[in-house]
Amino acid sequence: MKLMIVESPAKSKKIAGYLGEGWQVVACLGHICDLPEAELGVEVAADFRPTYAVLPGKGNLVKKLLKAIKEAEAVYIATDPDREGEAIAWHILKLANMPKEKPVYRVMFHSITKESVIEAVAHPRTLDVNLVEAQQTRRIVDRLVGYLASPLAAKALDGKFSAGRVQSVCLRLVVEREREIEGFTSESYWTLALKLTANDEEFTAKLYQIKGADSSFKAREPLDKLAGLLNYAQLWVGNTGRTVKARHPLPPFTTASLQQAASKGLGLSPEKTMTLAQTLYEQGMISYMRTDGVSVAPEAQTAARGFITCEHGTDYLPPEAPTYTVKTANAQEAHEAIRPTDVQRLPQEAKGDCAALYALIWKRFMASQMAPALYSLTGAVIYAGKVQGQPFPMEFRAQGRSLLFDGFLKVYQEPADEGDDVETDTTLPLLTENQPLKLVALQVEEHQTRAPARYTEAGLIQALEQRGIGRPSTYASMVKTVKDKGYVKLSQKRLVPSENGMHLCDFLTGHFAGVLAYDYTAQLEERLDGIATGDTTRLEVLRGFWEGFQPQVIQATEYALAQLRGRAAPKPLMLHPSQE
Repeated sequence: MKLMIVESPAKSKKIAGYLGEGWQVVACLGHICDLPEAELGVEVAADFRPTYAVLPGKGNLVKKLLKAIKEAEAVYIATDPDREGEAIAWHILKLANMPKEKPVYRVMFHSITKESVIEAVAHPRTLDVNLVEAQQTRRIVDRLVGYLASPLAAKALDGKFSAGRVQSVCLRLVVEREREIEGFTSESYWTLALKLTANDEEFTAKLYQIKGADSSFKAREPLDKLAGLLNYAQLWVGNTGRTVKARHPLPPFTTASLQQAASKGLGLSPEKTMTLAQTLYEQGMISYMRTDGVSVAPEAQTAARGFITCEHGTDYLPPEAPTYTVKTANAQEAHEAIRPTDVQRLPQEAKGDCAALYALIWKRFMASQMAPALYSLTGAVIYAGKVQGQPFPMEFRAQGRSLLFDGFLKVYQEPADEGDDVETDTTLPLLTENQPLKLVALQVEEHQTRAPARYTEAGLIQALEQRGIGRPSTYASMVKTVKDKGYVKLSQKRLVPSENGMHLCDFLTGHFAGVLAYDYTAQLEERLDGIATGDTTRLEVLRGFWEGFQPQVIQATEYALAQLRGRAAPKPLMLHPSQE
C-alpha cells in the first residue's frame, strides 16, 4: 500500500478517488508541530536553535499518521505547494524517523484534478530543504519579535498588549493613515466651466489654463471677473481630435487581488474569502489560492480561447494568448494565478456559499484571456474672445468618451469601493474648427481638498502588497489579527485604530523602529527568498536580524522598567486645606 499525506480531509477523499486501489490518502490537518506556546522555544546563544513540539490536540492524529507511514511501502507527501507545506512535510518526516530504505517522495499539484494529481505522482521530487530553512527563519524571527516585544509593551503600557513582526506593521499603516486624516486641513479652491450648445446638443467645457498657467483658484473673485467677461464674449471651437483607445483586461487573480475584489464586490472579509477559496480548491474547482503569480498554464489558456470563440465569437479573442507580469514588490511567482480548473464549469454550476466567489474567479479569468475594450475619445479646445479669431488668453477643453467595442467587459467589470471615482462615458457633439458656440450657463464651483480616506480591508491589503510586506498566505491573517485584538475596528467598512492600537503603535515604532520599518519588513521577505533559493543561509539572516533587534530590546526593557517604577512610586500625601 502506498501512502499519500495531504493537509485537508476534503482533499484526501477526492484524491483517493483519483489514485484508486493500492493507495491510502490521509490528512494531517495542516501543521502538526510548532514552537511551544509557553516558552520562547529558540536558543539564541546556540545559533538560534528552535525547539518544536507537537501541537496541542494533535497527539492522536500524529500517532495514526506515524502508524500509516510505518505500514506503507512508499510515502508521498503532498502538502500544499508553498513554504508552509514544505515545513509540514519536514516535520512529518522528522517525527517518523523514516528508515533510509523506505522511499519518500515530495509531490506538488496546483489544482486538485485527476490530471494534476497523476502528473505530480509521476514526477515527484525530494524535500526542498532551502524552503524549509526559509520557513523556519520566518517563524523564528516572528517568535523573537512577538515573545520579546509583547511583554515589554504590556509593562510599558500597563495592560495586555501583543506585538508581531507583520501584524504591527499592518497596524502602523492604519494608525499613520488616521494621523494623516487628523492632521489634514481642508482648503477651498474654485473652478470655472462653460455649459455650451452646438448642433442643438449640450456639452461642458472646463477652464484648462490661463496664460499657460493652472486654472484652479484659491478665491472666487478672479473667476467672477472672468465670468463677467465671458457673458458678453464670442465662443468658438479651436482644434479638435479623435482617437481610439484600448482598455486591456486585468490579469487573473492573485491572492491579494482576489481578496480586494471580493471585499469590494461581495462584501467578504479577507479571512472569509480565503476560507471559501480553500473550499473551492479542495473541491477541485480552482487552482491553488495562495499565490502572487499571474502566469497561466498553456492548456488552461487553450481551453479558455476555445470557450471564448464558441460563446462570443472571434472578435472577442485576441490574436495571441495574453501574458501578464507582476508589478508588486518581492513577488515570488512560484504558482499560477488563481483560475477555474475547468472553464466549462460555469458560474451557475457552483452552489452554496462558494458560488459568488467562484463566479468572480471564473469571470476575471475569462476576461483576462479576452480582447481589450475599445473607446472613442474625442476632444476639443474652446476659445472665447470679444471677436471670433481673437481669443482671450484662456483655454477651455471639452472631452468625450464612448464605448465602441465591449471586449472583455462583456464578461467582467472590476468592482469599485464606495467613494471611488468611477469613470463614466460622456458624449461630445460633432464639432468642427471655428464653429460658433452658444453659451448656456457659467458654472463657478467651489471644491474642497479631501483628506486621504481610511483604509478598507481591501485597500489595506493592497498597501501591504505594494510595499512587499507579507506573503499571499499571510494577508488575511494579518488583518484579522489586528481586528481580533481590538487594535483596529471596522466603521462604515473602513478601518479605524482604537486608542489601545494607537498607544501600542507609538510604543513599538518608538522602541522597535528598525524591525517595524516598512522597508525592513520588505527586505526581510527578500532575504527569506534568498534562503529559499540557496543564495544565503538561515544563520546569516538570523544573525543580521538579531544584531539590530537586540539593542532595541535592551533599550525598550529599560523604558518599560522605568514606567513600572513610576507607577509603583508612592503617591504624595495630599493634605486638606484645614490641616495645613
